Amino acid sequence: MATVVGLSARYANFRVHPLLPGPGVCQICRGTANAGYPTCWQCQKARDVLGEGVADVVVPLSLALKGEQYANELWRYKNTAGPQQQHFRMGLAAVLWRFLALHEGCIAYGCALAGFDTVTTVPSTSGRGYHPLRDMVAEIVGVTRERYRDLLTPTSDASALGRAVSAERYMSSALWGESVLLIDDTWTTGNHAQSASAALKAAGAGSVATVVLGRHLNVNYGDTAVYVEQARLRRFTWQSCAIRPWVHE
Repeated sequence: MATVVGLSARYANFRVHPLLPGPGVCQICRGTANAGYPTCWQCQKARDVLGEGVADVVVPLSLALKGEQYANELWRYKNTAGPQQQHFRMGLAAVLWRFLALHEGCIAYGCALAGFDTVTTVPSTSGRGYHPLRDMVAEIVGVTRERYRDLLTPTSDASALGRAVSAERYMSSALWGESVLLIDDTWTTGNHAQSASAALKAAGAGSVATVVLGRHLNVNYGDTAVYVEQARLRRFTWQSCAIRPWVHE
């Protein structure tokens, strides 16, 4: 019988921990930042536009490197069909389940919380009526399904916004101070996830932490190759996370 540990085990072969915040590393998304700046341009832009609406903590599970296996699976779980699609969805659901079972407490610690009241996902604004991430989090992942709520809906202007960060991208159901764990699959610019966080806070959420399955990077862009080379030096372990990067239970 398939288990979470069994389904997720092979991902240890190609997951790569993001680097810790510091020179050349964005303190928000863990992507690359220009020398002398604490954040990348995209994260600073999101702060400028959304202010306190941005997520309190952003936690990438792994780098998703363009052309490599993990990034490939994050594309294929949405864009293939049949048994292959189910294979990738179950695998990525197991990765998320295993990570949160080990590290949701770390994420709550990063927000100065005891835990998260509610879990939701970032909906697509590309016209995709059905998003598999929603079903993974709401129905498959055991540590999230009892707390899952469909909170976010794209606004009528969402498609016209393109990829821009905006407080007008999503609407959220009303919240009354609940802390929200917001889950997305891939962070490239982070504009959709940060726009979703702003909508949740505008609707009354307390703290919002964003967890992303993969922080997308293109090794052929700028100084990214140097970043990735350094990141690969750190051996992957399930017992480490972006909040508490040392090995812990």
